[in-house]
Parts: sequence; C-alpha cells; structure tokens
Amino acid sequence: MAYPITVAVTNNKGGTGKTTTTLNLGAALAKQGFRVLLVDLDAQCNLGLAAGCRQAPHHVGELLLGEASWEETLVKGQNIDLLPSSRLLLSYEHQLNMEPDSGYLLREQLEGRPYDYVIIDCPPSLGALTFGALGAANWFIVPMQGENFAYVGLDEILQCVLKVRRRLNPGLQLAGILMNKFDLRTKFGQSVYSKLTDHPTVRLFTNSVRQDVSLMECTAFGQSIFEYAPTSRGAQDFISVCQEFLQVTATAPIPS
Repeated sequence: MAYPITVAVTNNKGGTGKTTTTLNLGAALAKQGFRVLLVDLDAQCNLGLAAGCRQAPHHVGELLLGEASWEETLVKGQNIDLLPSSRLLLSYEHQLNMEPDSGYLLREQLEGRPYDYVIIDCPPSLGALTFGALGAANWFIVPMQGENFAYVGLDEILQCVLKVRRRLNPGLQLAGILMNKFDLRTKFGQSVYSKLTDHPTVRLFTNSVRQDVSLMECTAFGQSIFEYAPTSRGAQDFISVCQEFLQVTATAPIPS
C-alpha cells in the first residue's frame, strides 16, 4: 500500500503561520480536486478551531497510542478531513517518548489512507510529535517571518531534519521556506532574507504570503481563506503558493 503525499509544516518558534499555512494550503489543494487530510499535532488545537471543529470526542494522541481507532478519531468535512488535537496532547507526547519506535506511529497510521495529500500542523517544538510528523512526511515546509530569532531557529530545524533522515526517513525533503508577513522594508527583514538566499542548503518559495487581515479573521470564523474572503490577497497568495508547491513536489518520492 502507498502513502499519501505527506507534508509537515514546522517551525520551533510559535506565531510563524504554521496553522494558517496548513489550513489554507490544504484548502487550496482541495479546490483543485485533491483529497486532503489535515493533522493537528499542536496541543493549542488552533488548526481544529480554524477548520471549524470546536470539539471532538477523540484526538490524535489517543489514535497514536491505540486508545481510539481511526474511525473514532477522524472528523469528516465537506472537502477536507481532520485528525484533531486536544489540550491533553502534551501529556500524550510524554507517553509517546516511552514507546518503542514512536517515530513510526503516525507514519503507520497514514499508510494506505484514501487521500492525495496529508498536511500536518506541527507543535512549536522539536519533540516526539514533530519527529513523528517528519518521520511520516515526504516534504516539509518552514513558514518564517522576517525576524532574526526566526533565522536562528532555522538551523535547529535543519539539524533535527538531519537526525530524522538518518534514523527514520531518508527521503524527507524541504519543499521550501515560506516567507509569511515578511517585511523587506525593515533592516531585520532584509538581513534575514539575505541570509536565507545565501544559505547553502535551503530553498525559498518564490511566492510569499503577504500581511492580510482576512487571514487572521478567517480562522476565527472556522473557515479557510477561500471560504471567508475568496478574492482577498491572502487567497491569491495561497493559490500561488499551492501552484508552486505542486510544481516543486511533482516528482515526490512516495514510499511503498
């Protein structure tokens, strides 16, 4: 059985746009007719709320530890399905650390599922849940704002990815660094952009996500940008990001 093409959206710094990217990249893929599953691995549960799921009887931590089945955990939507998170997920992460081969648990759950794309919203840390997401992924995306601290954190992410490649998933690839609300008018923004373009091992998305209040508002209403403001700059940007993503990943290696 084949895996869906799986994408981990990760940054160990909070507030970089991981949830916004996960939701709206998934929605852009669904608009093109792909079958999409979103996975919320952040105990803040922001992805579930942004996707319109206020409460679910079971969560992804229970699924990974065998306390709930796939059918009990999955929340079905009109165009996109969701594996929801819970405020209890941090305690489940501690239990996952005790499990042998915990890095393979999510990968095993996704095997053969009837989706074209799985997009994973990772927690703002490099713990067991993020390792599991990277272990399951074909590709990873790093949303980043124009801040110096964000660039410092990038090296930590890349070191984590090297470990994952060695131990779990040699086929993991970087789809790109996604500039999110990046202001090149500031010295910090210019400095970070210069460092990224000069970095020997990273790829930048050509398209970026501009500042748009609609992107903040749509999540509060439990909608994607395409439902909430389909003609907004945010919608235009995520269509462009999705098109570039599909071009970059056109030859994605899919494990079997």
